[in-house]
Order: sequence, then structure tokens, then C-alpha cells
Amino acid sequence: MGVTTTPPPVRDVLTDRRRLVPFLLAFAVYGFAGLTVPLMLLFAGGWWLPKTVDRGPHLPTLPSIVIDVLLLALFGLQHSGMARPSFKAFITRWVPEALERTVYIVMVCSVVWVIMLAWQPLPQQVWATTGTARTVLDAGFWLGFVLVYAATILLNHFYLLGISQAYRQYVTRVPDATVDQLQVHGPYRLVRHPLMTGLLLSFWFAGTMTAGHLLWAVGLTGYILLGTFLEERDLIARFGAAYRAYAAEVPAFFPSPRSLFRRSTHQP
Repeated sequence: MGVTTTPPPVRDVLTDRRRLVPFLLAFAVYGFAGLTVPLMLLFAGGWWLPKTVDRGPHLPTLPSIVIDVLLLALFGLQHSGMARPSFKAFITRWVPEALERTVYIVMVCSVVWVIMLAWQPLPQQVWATTGTARTVLDAGFWLGFVLVYAATILLNHFYLLGISQAYRQYVTRVPDATVDQLQVHGPYRLVRHPLMTGLLLSFWFAGTMTAGHLLWAVGLTGYILLGTFLEERDLIARFGAAYRAYAAEVPAFFPSPRSLFRRSTHQP
């Protein structure tokens, strides 16, 4: 999290509520996200939870579809809208800049919980596999699950979830020194958006695909495509020709033979 070599006395933080309370708030939101993300992935994959995208109490088909579409629209609007630089500038008029990401994360997680609790499963089966096919699809889901976490770690896990900014501002009192550099290592040599690749795998690789699961996968895939388009505009604005050259070499979501060859030629 960017810990300095000369940290301030713990007493200074513990005795100053103006520093302690905001940091504890950011830490609590980090914990909230740490619970929400794996539950959302398990919900999407239909694994273990009493209610998932595939099963649970539900209304008749037509009202279920209407509710689910509205929930997906809510997620897309909130997630993409709050990710825009203009909205970030608006938020920082009301909250400290060090807590801007914390506000974003708590809103995203809250909407995810609304979706999981209000989701109306549509249990009609689109496909159901057994044997090797099911094993492959289940493995694809877990690959996506792992890739989501690997991508956040490579992109600075603590910064993405807001804890790094709060730690620097309220604990070490060191200005945020995040380096704005283009990430091209690890899975970023194969695809430009490995986090989105992981989500796509977790949404589509299902041993049993119900109508509700298909609606979820289609809706969030549409959000991913739109969100990635907007994000790439921001990346081009930040990195210019460097990002254009990178995008020309590396596909967005799934490796190509060219990117695989490029990866192999960079192996030590």
C-alpha cells in the first residue's frame, strides 16, 4: 500500500478522529468489497449459495424478465457513470479525494447486493452438460474467478479498492504517489483487459445454463463492451500513441495467436 520507511506513531492516528475515522471507513469498505466480489462471482456461476442466478424464489416469467432487465440496467448505469472522470470530479466536491474511490466501491457493492437479493431466476434450461463438457465449463468458470483476482493484484489491488489512498492520506500523511503507467506485464501481454476476460469466463462458462443465467450473461457482456469502449477512450487520452501501439498488438479480451507468440518470445 505504499508504506513509508518512517511511519508515524500509531498513537498519533488512534488519538486523532479526523484521521482514524476516515481510514477505518475505507478499511470497512475494503472488507465489504472483499465479501461482495467472491459472493457475486459464486452467485453468477450458480455455485453453493442458497440463491443464485439460476435458482431461488421467483415471480412469473414476464415480471421476472422486467425486473432482471431493470437490475442489469441499474448496474450498467451506476458502474459506468461513476467511473467517468467527470463524475469523479463531482464526487470530490463533497468528499475528500482520498475517499473518492471508497465512495465508488461502496456504491458498486451496494448495487451488486441489490441485484443478488432482487434477482428473479428464470429456471428454464438452455443447456445442461455432463461428463467432460461439464468439467471443461466448470474449469473455465474457476479460471475466470482466479483471473479476476490476478488482474486486480497486477493493477494495484489496494489502490483499486481505495485503501491505499486512505492509508497515505490519513496514516502516513504522504501524498499519493501512484505512478500512472501503462500495465503491459503478466496477463496484460495476452489481453488488454484481463479483469473483463475473467468476468466473461465466469458469466458464460456454465455447466447448466438457464434462461436467467443467459439473460445475466448477455446483459453484463453488453455492459463490459460498453464500459471497455469508454475506458479505452480514457486510456488513449492518458497514454496516447503508447496505448494505440499496445492495442494494435494485443487483443482486448481473448488471446490471439499473435499475442501468444508475442508472450512466448518475451519469456526469459
